[in-house]
Amino acid sequence: MISFRNAIVSLTLLVCSSDLWAQNLFDCELLIGTWAGEHRYEDGQFNRWQAVYSVGGQLSIEFYDEAQNPIGAQSGVWECDGSWVTTQMQDQGQSFEFSYQIRELDIFRYVYESIQGPVFTSYRRPSN
Repeated sequence: MISFRNAIVSLTLLVCSSDLWAQNLFDCELLIGTWAGEHRYEDGQFNRWQAVYSVGGQLSIEFYDEAQNPIGAQSGVWECDGSWVTTQMQDQGQSFEFSYQIRELDIFRYVYESIQGPVFTSYRRPSN
């Protein structure tokens, strides 16, 4: 009888925890559009960007310095599973893959954490 009760409790906890996990999924379609952000790293390095996430999974990012001068660009593809965004980017003939855990995502703000540690915030830009 005790093991049957433990099995029911375990099953109930499993169902509840999977419901909680499902609640943390974000609507990936909210990413589609233009986002801009900036970040200052602990070593003082500054990075500003504008990223365009397209419906077909294309992604283009332009990078700027503090004076708004262009300093680089990347293009590639993005995928989202509701919790993670993975990008496969090209920059000067080299390929890079990045993974970011979504912390917050709504129609105005996108907060995401890199596997390497920094947390980035981007804000939606109006469509041209």
